[in-house]
Amino acid sequence: MTRIGTIAWSVLGIIGFAFFLVCGAWVAIFAFALSIDAPHAWKGDVRIGLIYGLIALALIVGAILLLRGSIRRLRSLRQVRTAGATRGETRTQ
Repeated sequence: MTRIGTIAWSVLGIIGFAFFLVCGAWVAIFAFALSIDAPHAWKGDVRIGLIYGLIALALIVGAILLLRGSIRRLRSLRQVRTAGATRGETRTQ
């Protein structure tokens, strides 16, 4: 994969991280609301709130794993660049 492709996939991973994190937060709020009978159209149930809480946890963990992969790819680009500079390569202007 080229350098630009790696950067593009990392940026998409960071955007996906933000999306999954926001979705996980909203599902967690919804789970709490369901468990305390907040939307009066539905009967509150702790089991349903727990299921949605686990879904929220899965979304947040997935977001963190996605971010870690993106950071790892971006760091590998930086290490390749600094390794080339430490070999004594100089640029002439």
